[in-house]
Amino acid sequence: MQAFDEAQLVALVRKGDSRGFVELTQRHLPAIESYARRILHDDMAAQDVAQETLLVLWQRSGEFNPEKARLTTWLHRVAHNRCIDLLRRRKRETVMPSDDLSERLETAPTMDTAPPETLGVEANPDRLAIDIALRRLPESQRTALVLTYYQSLSNREVAKVMNSSTRAVESLLCRARSNLKKQLESEQ
Repeated sequence: MQAFDEAQLVALVRKGDSRGFVELTQRHLPAIESYARRILHDDMAAQDVAQETLLVLWQRSGEFNPEKARLTTWLHRVAHNRCIDLLRRRKRETVMPSDDLSERLETAPTMDTAPPETLGVEANPDRLAIDIALRRLPESQRTALVLTYYQSLSNREVAKVMNSSTRAVESLLCRARSNLKKQLESEQ
């Protein structure tokens, strides 16, 4: 397939061109999956979110407007919404009967004791410490950091993904960096 820009590829997808879709999938699937993994801390759920995001691209490519945002921003917004929905669902589903609670907590691995491979990070101690500290951040702070530093989106793009203002994102990033620093210092 000749080299098309993303707007051209999305136009091909709108017409049902599977080759355009495959090209966009190859370009964006790894980043979307990586983002979802960092937000959800679950490889299988991250893969599901990434697949659902690409399904939205296939089914609703007509909603993408290249004049409003880059495709990566639009896809991250879709993935972000899927992640938030899943996190809310998990929160509702984790209400356990009180008689089982203490037993489950005693046998469940914690983030501090779980082996690195179950946390989805490399065995690098610094990277593990950062990942654990990231997981302890409030969801909005974690999302802003991940989108900015791991997904390389601009503050304006992060604001679009999070349906927020650029100023609010800058504030979130400031608090998130401060909280992350405090957590990492307390671990030393």
